[in-house]
This record gives sequence, C-alpha cells and structure tokens, in this order.
Amino acid sequence: MERKYLALNSALLFWLLALVSWCSGALFLTWLFAALSLLSFGTSLLLNQVKIMFKKSKTIETGKPDIALPQVPVSEKEPTVTEKHGTTVIASDVRFEGNIVSGGHVYVHGTLIGNIDSSESLIKIMRGGQVEGNVTCRELIVDGKIVGQCSSDVIEICEHGQVTGTLGYRTLAVKKGGQFSGQAELLPAVAEKNNVVGLMKESTPDPLDLVQLQKL
Repeated sequence: MERKYLALNSALLFWLLALVSWCSGALFLTWLFAALSLLSFGTSLLLNQVKIMFKKSKTIETGKPDIALPQVPVSEKEPTVTEKHGTTVIASDVRFEGNIVSGGHVYVHGTLIGNIDSSESLIKIMRGGQVEGNVTCRELIVDGKIVGQCSSDVIEICEHGQVTGTLGYRTLAVKKGGQFSGQAELLPAVAEKNNVVGLMKESTPDPLDLVQLQKL
C-alpha cells in the first residue's frame, strides 16, 4: 500500500468499524471509531495539501527549465585581400600596401599603395577606391582614383573617376564627370596570329610560266 493512500484507507477502516459498533449497540466504540475515522480523513487531506504546496514552492525555486537554443554559426570576417574564383577584392575599410599579381579580376573598394598586374583580366577601381601605383590589365574601369601609370587594351573613366599619370591604351572612353590629367599614348595594334602551321605566302606566277601554260 502506498503512503499517500494510507491515511485515507485508515479513515475508511475506522468508519467501517464505527458502523459495526453502531449495529452492535456499543455506543462508546462507535463514537471512538467515528472520531478516529474523521481524524484519519483530515490527516489525509492535510498531507495532500502539504504535498501540493511543496511542489509549487519547488517549481518557483527551480524556475523555468533551460531551453537549448540552436547554435548559430559564427562567420569569420573576410581577409583584406581574398581570392574567390579568381577574383581579388580589397574591402572598402582596408588600406593595403604591396604589389598584387593576379590571374583573375581585381576589385578595389579601399586604398592600395602598390602596383596591380592582371594582364588578362579586368581591374575595376570602385567609387571611393584609390590606387597609388602602376596598373596593367586587359580592361580597366575607373570610378575611383588612380595616381600612376595605366596600361590596358580598354580604359573607361566613369563619372566619378580620376586618373593622374600616364595612360597607355587601345580604346579610351571618358564619361561626363570623369577626370584625366597627364599623358595618353595609343598602344600599337596587336598583330593577328595565324593558327595554320606551315602556311606560306602565295607567290605571283612568273610571266614565262603563264605563256607556257597557255601553249599547253
């Protein structure tokens, strides 16, 4: 028998004994068992009330259970010069000193003190970006500021672009608002490469050969 039902079962037992005594005519035993039954019943109610109060106080002390929140991955700050799929990026809040040699595109948002060499790719100086050094590339777009020598097949100076120095180009475009101060030089045209191996220059036939062919 469990403890929590002991007082209640005792109350029922004493009440049954009181009924038996009443039927037997023993009034003293009847009142005694009835009193014991009421006492056991009251004790049972009191114990239950104490348990409920104890549980409530324990819940208040312990408080709410801790909830495990999912962990959010912390992304690390990108480095100053990053190589992503062949692209080099200089962030806007970065000042980088040194030369850059890249086989991919280069985007400058911040400040670069040094040379950039990306002969087969695009270099773009973004608005607010600044380069102090020489720039060599296939295509150059300037929306920031460059101080130095620039050599590129295609050079475009945008509305907010400023170039001070020397330009070597094959195609040059300066949009309204763009500024250029210095010397500009047109680069020589690139000689077309012939992919046919062993192709010889066609020679002009000799007049004597033509006469002989006519006779035949």
